[in-house]
Amino acid sequence: MGIIKRSVDDLSLYWRYSCRKLGLPGYQIHQIYLPEQQLVYIPIPKNACTSIKHALHEIEFGKRFDADLPEFSDYREHHDYYKKRPDAFTSLQALQKKKGVFRFALVRDPVKRLLSCYRNRVVDLGDLESSRSKLERFRLPLRPDLNAFIKHLADYRRVNKGIEHHSRPQAQFLDGSLEYLDRVYTLDEMPELIEMLRKYKPDLEMRRRKTGGTTVTLADLSEEALHQAIDFYREDYELLEGYVSSDDVITKHTELCSE
Repeated sequence: MGIIKRSVDDLSLYWRYSCRKLGLPGYQIHQIYLPEQQLVYIPIPKNACTSIKHALHEIEFGKRFDADLPEFSDYREHHDYYKKRPDAFTSLQALQKKKGVFRFALVRDPVKRLLSCYRNRVVDLGDLESSRSKLERFRLPLRPDLNAFIKHLADYRRVNKGIEHHSRPQAQFLDGSLEYLDRVYTLDEMPELIEMLRKYKPDLEMRRRKTGGTTVTLADLSEEALHQAIDFYREDYELLEGYVSSDDVITKHTELCSE
């Protein structure tokens, strides 16, 4: 039964992804909706997404996700579970119409988010290994340095789904709008987000974000790569004005490179 259910859920997920790629409005936003708590979270990868999902699971079920538990045995991990819930994909209009709910998301400076993608997915986890043959056809290095990765970002995103997903502009996850959200947190406001979640589960302990691994900072970017990244995420900087600023990241880069 578990294998059958998993296969059906996989097919359903592929269908939703296809509808999303085709631009059908009912599938453009991935949401995590907790009906009892009336909470709606819009997850964006590389923005403390894993920690927040674990926290929401504890709030909803009173325990951490565990694939060995009977009720979750059909799912590989908590990401898999949340993508396969019946209401996992929705539209901006549907979210705007939801009454009595608290809708939130966490956003991050786009360039720093891209650095996190490179550090975690390219260097530490080696996502590009699965695309070795395609990279050879494109004559792209399997282990690019940071600046080469950004220079050829469009090609790396084209050949590798994991890189595409984790570097996808935040505006696409949000469907180009913040109007339906009741609160937008930044990474610096994580303590405030945690306090909000503790209203629903006072003893909630957030899982620690990934630490260790490769160190990559703005100082590792060439000026050319920095501006290429900013240009790629121009839509994000426009949508998230007031939360992030390309001028700020340029200033910080200049300061770090002059030290």
